[in-house]
This record gives sequence, structure tokens and C-alpha cells, in this order.
Amino acid sequence: MKIKLLVITLGISTFIGCSNEEIKKQLSELKIELEQTKAELNNCSVELTEIKNTAENRFIRAQKSLSENNLEGAKIEFQGIVDNFKGTKDATIASNEIAKIDKIVEQKRIEEERKKALGFKILKPVSTVKFDDLSLQFDKIWTGKRWSFDDYGSEYRLRDAQRGNIHILARVSISSETKNPSLPPVLVYQMNNGELELIGTLGYEFRRWEDYGSYLGNNADYGNDFAHSKTIPFNLGLQVSDDIFVGKIVYIVMKKTGCFERRKKDYGNPEIQYSEGICSAKRTLKVEDFDNDYVLLKKIQ
Repeated sequence: MKIKLLVITLGISTFIGCSNEEIKKQLSELKIELEQTKAELNNCSVELTEIKNTAENRFIRAQKSLSENNLEGAKIEFQGIVDNFKGTKDATIASNEIAKIDKIVEQKRIEEERKKALGFKILKPVSTVKFDDLSLQFDKIWTGKRWSFDDYGSEYRLRDAQRGNIHILARVSISSETKNPSLPPVLVYQMNNGELELIGTLGYEFRRWEDYGSYLGNNADYGNDFAHSKTIPFNLGLQVSDDIFVGKIVYIVMKKTGCFERRKKDYGNPEIQYSEGICSAKRTLKVEDFDNDYVLLKKIQ
């Protein structure tokens, strides 16, 4: 019995010993395969990086950055061509592009310095503004005690400013490529401590109607409907205190965004009006705000 047990024990030990050796061998083979796979992946990564950083692909990325006005990103790509492809035609082209970018950056720096030095003096009033599908022609911007509008031939409507107040008035013709545009806000700002502070927004009124019947809404006036007429004349106005002009410069500004919507009145004539929506005009403006969204129409002193 003891001999039989010993034989069995020796057999198991031999089997376990063989199994351990086999496992060790398999682990060793797996380790070698893993190292080979890692090396292949590393080679692939290197090759992919080389492909991504060919001169052609760097040019493509540089042009994309330029289209997005990312001058720094474009310069990095062009510099990579210069550094990695020295003496080639690609490097020469990239060097020229870098010089162009450096010139643009320098011009921007000079312009920013000029803006800081001159402030709002750098802004020039304009009478014609185009944005999106709208074109606005401002015929006149002025101050006056009386704001007139809704002329239908025999009569017109008016608002007289209260004592101590005055109207800021604008006459504008608006052309639209669409049939129901939102109209932009014309804003009044006052210069205070180097910034423009918002005073208010001019309201829109139709300049004229075909006749009294169209003013009442008894018949349509296609001349005041963008669905039928490309261009409509308006008279704008805002009542302000005389005091805003005392020792101050007042700026009439337009924000290039839709704000006033065409709606029917609940009561009164004419039944159609352009009422103010959400204009989101900034409470204070700096010079750089006029780079994109805001336009100076007139300065009043």
C-alpha cells in the first residue's frame, strides 16, 4: 500500500513539474510575442507621425489654420516644414509664408497701438451699412424738438419733445433680400471716462403711407411690406434729456443684429409696427467693439 502511494505521489510531482515547465515556456513565448507587437506598434506610430508631418500635410494644416484666422497655428506648421525639409522648395515656400504671417502680426500690433493712442477718435462715421440680407442707407441723423412720421398725404403724425428734452432723429431707407427681416437697433451712447455708456434705443416708425385708408389698415400698403417691396423708408426717434449733450459727445451707433420685429398692434393706427425685441446691446462700448458688431453712424457734440 505504501509503495503504491509513493508511486502515485511521484507521478503527480512529475506531472506538476512538467506543467510548470510548460507554463514557463508558454509565458516566455508570449513575452517575446508581446515585445514584438510593441515594437511593431512603435514602428507604426513612427510611420504615422512621419506621414502626418510630410510637407504636404503640414501645408494642408497650415492653410486650414489660416482660413480660421489662426496665425500662430499656421506659423507652427510652416516652421515645421522649414526645420525638417531644409534646402527644399517646400522650405522656401514655407519661409515666405512665415514672413507674410509675421508682417500681418506686426501690422495688427501697430493698429492696436494706434487704437490705444487715438481711442474713439479713430472711428469714422458711415451712412451706408450692409450686413446679412440687409442694406441700410441713412439719409440724415439730427436732433430736433419734433419727430414726424406716418405721412399719408393730407396729414402726418408727430411727437413733440417735452420741456428740457429733445429728440434724436434718423431718416433711413432699409433694403432687404428677405420678406420679413428683423431690423437692427440704432443706439445712443454718451462718452464717459473713455467709454461709451448706453442712453437708449431709437424707435421705428413708417415714414409714409399710400393714403389714409392704408394708414387705418382698411387696405394694404405694399410699400411698407418687405414681402412686396425690397426697400422701405423709416423715420426713427428717441426722446432724451438736453443734459446728455452738456460737455459730452453723444455717439449714434448701430448694432449689426436683428432686433425689431414686424407685429400687429393691439390697438391704434397704423395696425402694423416694428417693435423692439431682445437687442442685447452692450451697456458700455470700447473701441474694439467696433471691429465687428457695432458701427458708428454719427457724433453729436
